[in-house]
Amino acid sequence: MRKHLNTLYVTVQGAYVAKEGETVVIKVEKKVLLRLPIHTIGGIVCFGQVSCSPYLLGFCAERDVAVSFLTERGRFLAKVQGPVSGNVLLRREQYRKADDAGASSAMAKSVGWGKVAN
Repeated sequence: MRKHLNTLYVTVQGAYVAKEGETVVIKVEKKVLLRLPIHTIGGIVCFGQVSCSPYLLGFCAERDVAVSFLTERGRFLAKVQGPVSGNVLLRREQYRKADDAGASSAMAKSVGWGKVAN
């Protein structure tokens, strides 16, 4: 099952984005404008003078929700993202095999025989 999530765009200047329980809250002048559960958000994009609480950034990192900061006109400034999983050693070995003609042809033969067998 694939999960399609939404991106939250915060364009109100002077807004403060914070965490309250399991929700993301957007406040302007201490007034709550929006409250969304974190499980419905795939990313948060902040334009211009938008502040985020450190607790929200940590919460988003735990939940794999990227927080991006842009200028008011949309020029990229920074992105905060949690740990990225992946095996660097595996990727390096795959690149080495791809550069080796003998290993590449052996892999291609195995794939070809597998397709014929199926």
